[in-house]
This record gives sequence, C-alpha cells and structure tokens, in this order.
Amino acid sequence: MNIIMKTRRDGFTLIELLVVIAIIAILAAMLLPALSHAKQSALMTTCMNDKKQLDVAWVMYAGENADTLADNHNYSTTPPGIGPYEPGTLTPAWCEGVLDWSAGANNDNTNTLYLTDPRASLLGPYVGSSVAIFWCPADIFESSEQRSKGWPHRSRSVCMNGAVGPGVKYTNFAWSADSFINVSKMSQFIHPGTADTWVFMDEHPDSIDDAQLYAEVSVAAVTTGTGQFTELPAAYHNNACGIAFADGHAEIHKWLNTQTTPPIVTDPESTAHQIGVYQQVNVSNDPDLTWLAQKTPRPASE
Repeated sequence: MNIIMKTRRDGFTLIELLVVIAIIAILAAMLLPALSHAKQSALMTTCMNDKKQLDVAWVMYAGENADTLADNHNYSTTPPGIGPYEPGTLTPAWCEGVLDWSAGANNDNTNTLYLTDPRASLLGPYVGSSVAIFWCPADIFESSEQRSKGWPHRSRSVCMNGAVGPGVKYTNFAWSADSFINVSKMSQFIHPGTADTWVFMDEHPDSIDDAQLYAEVSVAAVTTGTGQFTELPAAYHNNACGIAFADGHAEIHKWLNTQTTPPIVTDPESTAHQIGVYQQVNVSNDPDLTWLAQKTPRPASE
C-alpha cells in the first residue's frame, strides 16, 4: 500500500511577507496625507468657529453698551506692578494678560481669569466659561520651561486689532502715528467697512505679548506693502491664520511672504521678541502687509 504524504504549509514565505509589507506601506503612504489634511481641516474649522464666537460676544457687548466697542487699551496703561491677577486693580479691557515664554507661579500665560472674569474681561460675561475660544487648537507651542511644568499650552493665542475699540494705545510706532485711528463705535467702521475690517486673529507665538496687534496703515503700506509689521500674525494652518471680521464672518487667510512667518523658536533666552524678526519687521513690496493695512481702519485719505 502506497501512502502519499502531503506537505502542509503554515504561514507565509519570506517573499510573500515582504510583498504584504510593501503593499501596507504603499497604502499607508497614500492614506497619511489624507488623514493629515483631515486633521488640518478640523483644526481650521475649530479655529474659525472660535473666532466667530468671540465676534458674537464682541457684537453683543456693543449692542448692550450704546454701540460702544469693548475697551482695547494697551496693557502698559494699566496700574504699574499689578503682576498676577488682582481683582479690582484692573480697568477691564476685552481681555488682559501679557504672554511670554516664562513659567512662573500665577503666570499670565495660564491665568484664564484674565479671559473670562468680568473684573478683568469685558467679554467675559458674553463667553461664559469658554476659555478655549481664546486659543487656537493648532497652537501647541511652549518653552522647555513651560513644558517641564506640565502645561498643555498657554491660555491665549488670539489678539484684537489695535485700531478697534476705545482705550489708550501704544503710539511709539516707527511709522507715523498720524496714520493711526481708533474706532470706538460700530457706526465708525467706514474705511474700510465692517466686512473688510479684521477684529480678531491669532498672533505669532514669538511675537505675542499683550492683547493687541497693531498694523501699519500708511499710504506706502496700503498701496505697495512697504513699511513695518509692528507685530506678526500667526500661521498655524499651513502658513495661514484664522481671522474674524467686524461683520461677524471668519476666514482662514493665507500669508504669501515667508518674512511674515518666521520659524517658531519658543526660547525665552534667544527670542525675547527679537526686533526685526518677530516684532518691528521692516518689509518692502509685501502683499501680506498690503492686505493687513487694507483690512485695518485708516483715514479716508489713505
């Protein structure tokens, strides 16, 4: 009797295994960009929704205060030496606090009372306890010192247009302070109108300090993009930034010049708002400066 033995093979050969791994790698390479794009889209959507919520709070405040906009004073005009949040010592603005890369106790970088407590924030009663809308979810940048403290992120990434809202402003600009105007009522949005005036945007993490971002509106800036970025906008969304406008709409705006989006450093020793890199950045024929100047209140002659 002849017994025929059949060889039973368990598992893959090495060649088959390599082929499977190669196919998986190809599929992953095709899928990862789509996943990354989906994540970026989700972050941009959240960023725009947050800006819209701030806009709603800002409009509601004006509606309940005889058309007067929320105060937007320069931080240095508050009483000196106030340090951490001290109830009753501040003249409320739309929000308060000066950000940096330090990590001291009771630091402005994490003090959310500056954002929502009505004793420090005029928009506080209109945003409830929603501190997240003051922060772009793509802003995950911290200094090594802050990271060592276990902070998830700083409390705020957003700023307000320095030309929007009453209050004493910083006027020691390299460009002529005569070009700067201060809109204090909704009815004063004329040049440009509400649909073309930016109110909230995220600021570059190495540039941000107080709650204002000033934009040059000289004739040269408006027409040729020649002048100075007093401070730089953020570019968290692939060199783009979430921006809300006075009419209530928000958009993601793409910056075109690499000088507008220098690398993020987060080192308190090396940056310190380096002049010419993160603040007071002089540019020529810059489309980003032109765009920002044209979206900022300015004299009708410019």
